[in-house]
Amino acid sequence: MGIFLIVVFGAAGTLARYGLQGLVQHRTGSTFPSGTMAVNLLGCFLLGGVAQFSFHHLTFPPEWRIAITVGFFGAFTTFSSFSWETVRMFEDGAWSSAFFYLAVSIVGGLLAVILGMRLASAL
Repeated sequence: MGIFLIVVFGAAGTLARYGLQGLVQHRTGSTFPSGTMAVNLLGCFLLGGVAQFSFHHLTFPPEWRIAITVGFFGAFTTFSSFSWETVRMFEDGAWSSAFFYLAVSIVGGLLAVILGMRLASAL
């Protein structure tokens, strides 16, 4: 049942991302990636709220909590997961791990994109 819920919520998250990103991008009429930025910020806000509420009120069964957080928000934006995990590390007092995670994820991600682009151009 858990895997089925993740698949269903993941599909919904993917469609929500596609729709919202496209709508915002079309409405702004800009080359700036405002649609992606809107999805990432909204995803962070919603994941923070849903995860915090479910941790403190436990009104969601575990399989539904995983389906919503991993399935929907994982498909909607992984940036929200990255942000949530970083904040949790800070809250747990794991400052060095949080800063390491931030630095490697951001700098490493940018370098990985450049490397991928260069490799693809060389082929």
